[in-house]
Amino acid sequence: MEVLYYLTTGLLSTLKGVAEAETFPSEATLNHGAHALDNFNAGEWTKAIELARQQITAFSCSNALKAEMHHIEAACLYQMGQLEEAEKAIRSAVFIEPTQENYLNTYGVILRKNKRIEQAVRSYELVIKLQPNFADVYYNCGNALNELDRKQEAVARFKRCLEINPKHASAHHNCANSLRDLKQIDDALAHYSQSSELQYQNPDMHCNWGLAWQLQERWDSAIEQFQIAIGQKSDHAPSHINLGSAFAVKERFDEACDALRKGVALDDSCNDAKFNLGLTLLTIGEFEEGWHFYDTRLRLPDKVRSPVNAPMWDGNPASLGDQPLLVWAEQGYGDNIQFVRYVQILIEAGIKVTLSARKPLMRLFKECLQPHSPVIVEHKSEELQGFQHHVALLSLPRLCGTTRETVPMMPGFFRHPVQIPDRLRIQRQPFALHIGLVWASGADNKDMYEDKSIALEPLMRLFDAWREERLVVLHSLQVGSDASQLDPWRQQRGVVDHSDVLQDFHDTACVICQLDLVISVDTAVTHLAGALDVPVWTMLQHNADFRWMRGRSDSPWYRSMTLIRQRKLGDWDSVFEQIQNNLVRLLGPAEVEVNPG
Repeated sequence: MEVLYYLTTGLLSTLKGVAEAETFPSEATLNHGAHALDNFNAGEWTKAIELARQQITAFSCSNALKAEMHHIEAACLYQMGQLEEAEKAIRSAVFIEPTQENYLNTYGVILRKNKRIEQAVRSYELVIKLQPNFADVYYNCGNALNELDRKQEAVARFKRCLEINPKHASAHHNCANSLRDLKQIDDALAHYSQSSELQYQNPDMHCNWGLAWQLQERWDSAIEQFQIAIGQKSDHAPSHINLGSAFAVKERFDEACDALRKGVALDDSCNDAKFNLGLTLLTIGEFEEGWHFYDTRLRLPDKVRSPVNAPMWDGNPASLGDQPLLVWAEQGYGDNIQFVRYVQILIEAGIKVTLSARKPLMRLFKECLQPHSPVIVEHKSEELQGFQHHVALLSLPRLCGTTRETVPMMPGFFRHPVQIPDRLRIQRQPFALHIGLVWASGADNKDMYEDKSIALEPLMRLFDAWREERLVVLHSLQVGSDASQLDPWRQQRGVVDHSDVLQDFHDTACVICQLDLVISVDTAVTHLAGALDVPVWTMLQHNADFRWMRGRSDSPWYRSMTLIRQRKLGDWDSVFEQIQNNLVRLLGPAEVEVNPG
């Protein structure tokens, strides 16, 4: 919050200056000015405005006092939320006294409140030129610059404020917020600590401090700050919401759900909290309630956008009549592969379905979905217009009433491709196990890429001995820029790279159906192998996606899938160890010791 620099001492000094001028106002005029101030300080905005306007129109009122009365009028109107009128009043004060720093500062505050941020910054900068040691205006300017996403400039202004007034708690707090956004977390934490020393009773500050700890993955410290904020203000919705998210990471799921529910109850407009609650409920298998909250993703501006300007289908087949239902793809390729099974359920119920799909999936859906083939159109907005009924693909589990007990397993709901082109045929070697590998998540998923992806070298080392004995042939199914990581092994015996010939997911399916096993990180290929009912070992990070739930080595979605999880966050060595043990059981001990390193 900006400092509306209108202090009793400020007005009194102005009145004193007026009294010492060559032309004296009447004593009544000065008293009226003081009364206006008294009413302002008492929160009697209407009365203060009335007194100020009386002075403005008084014959004996000097220009200096008139400007101050306009200032009082503007401050009262600001407090009353009458921002346009407040701006007119403060402009009058500035017109009379264009170099009075208090007026220019208040002008900046009102301009910012009226969403004219650039103008506010210019007003603050003018004050700084007039009065370089005015601490509060540096603070106000920092807030405006921060709102313009000029974070580095904001930090500079906050720090200048703190040079003048090192005990400005709010400047420490907001400087910390900007530093946190700049990912300068250590500096941010230092300023949060200083703000706390100066003003401990500040739930907003403790909540923001917790968010900074989260960025360092110091979850216990984050939880502590959120709990302090709640202790100071029990209905502090952001702290309940953030506490719930932190509990979820710590796998304290019951506490996570409780905290998120409290946050949602306090702030029903927070769709992020509802979405996170949905994810947490789905993670622990509370599907019925989880799918309900998961649908709030459709109201998040950065998540899912409907390509059709019409109400979504409510799940009642009778409402469709003879009209087709458009089921439109959303989120990633893996999501589409996993949940397209629901299209089959709709068709079985007698519903005419048109399925939108992104181009890399179209041929797979057209040729391999079974037992029914819906109409397939490419997911482009111009092809999706004209439908009267539509639904998002990942809303179908809710509409179909899916619980943990009724997940439609549907093994092999993708048939193996009927014809495999020569370019995709593999050369089988007698007695060898042919294994497909994927080690990196899709690079377009930047938020999860690092968490999901693994280093290729230790994975490859697991197979060295068996490859030398010709018991294993490895097939790289990795595409994109990460495929180049295979370069050191391309010429080695027992390693086949398919990256140059895989043009879409139908091609990938052609290769997968010829393999004995797929080992993959959490990416679309692992879903495809499961949908084809090919054995697949899925390597999961500790805080895996909601669909894999927690503590399970199997999946309710795919019969052929084995889940291999990190034992703790970032611990891929434990995953390699489990894979090695599984390979020993499958192939027998290797003659050469296997060391994943």
